Amino acid sequence: MVSLFTALAIATDYAMFPLSNVKLMDSIVFVSALAFGLPVGAAVGGLTWVVYGTVNPLGADALPFLALLVASEVIFAGLGCLARRMLGLDMTSVPVRSLLWGSLGLIGAFLYDLSTIVAPALLIGEPARVAFASLIPAAPFMIAHELSDFVFFAVAAPAIFVAIRRVMKLAV
Repeated sequence: MVSLFTALAIATDYAMFPLSNVKLMDSIVFVSALAFGLPVGAAVGGLTWVVYGTVNPLGADALPFLALLVASEVIFAGLGCLARRMLGLDMTSVPVRSLLWGSLGLIGAFLYDLSTIVAPALLIGEPARVAFASLIPAAPFMIAHELSDFVFFAVAAPAIFVAIRRVMKLAV
């Protein structure tokens, strides 16, 4: 499962490369954790970032920043586990579930962006006001990430989840 989800996330990252900060990866990590648990979701997020952060059209990420990206991606795996605990795996109320999952995607993207923008500045010793001021020029990228994650979590994540459930029923 880890290999399949990681391959899907990497392939969609490369396919969507021209769209800055608009990726299906977060939704895929969320769904993998929702369906198979935190270890699978964390492994999918981590492995995806190791590959995409190393073999990236814009160049490889420095190792400390890559480690931060990997750690931050676990936010989405954690949200997948949270959604499973809150709602279970029943898909009876799809519109409500889609809205909830979309909201979790938006929150996750905000926390991820906060982590990957503010934390590096704090880690190199910048004062908190400088670190948080770095959010201002990043705002357009953050908005793109958060809105696209809302849409992907509300639309693509439920579709992926339903497909997984159907395949798993066939495999049993």
